[in-house]
Amino acid sequence: MRIRWLLAGGAAAAALGAGTAIATHVPQIDPTTVPVGFLATHNDVANFKISSFARAVKHHRADVFVQHVQLGPNAMTPWHTHPGPAIVTVVSGSLGYQDQHGHRCKTVTYQQGHGFVDRGFGHVHRAIAGPGGAHFYVTYVLPSGSANHMILAPAPGACS
Repeated sequence: MRIRWLLAGGAAAAALGAGTAIATHVPQIDPTTVPVGFLATHNDVANFKISSFARAVKHHRADVFVQHVQLGPNAMTPWHTHPGPAIVTVVSGSLGYQDQHGHRCKTVTYQQGHGFVDRGFGHVHRAIAGPGGAHFYVTYVLPSGSANHMILAPAPGACS
């Protein structure tokens, strides 16, 4: 698997510009400035569905991005999707994952040490930090050559 490590800090909302997608080329942090060691350990991650990972990996290849996101208290990302699955691990604070289930809008909150998998491929959602804010890592597994790791989208009908 070809791997592109992206360690991008800052709030996701600040990183998102106008339009329907994030810039094609995102900056990579100098790896010599990141401390050596584990950035997250023993996080309990829910909702792994192998089918979305199999869909992202073609010819034994995929692009992988790793992003550190910080959101302030009660801050939220815009509604968006990803071109492949994303593994989210909450390492500080709490993070709500909001999306549509049937005809209702649902928010599941994950505390430090826990996380989830977003299946991507058009599944629209957003993240909402808890009252103390949130730091979380996202590992995107995207089909090789994906132009972006995040695509802005309108809120699902039940969440409008």
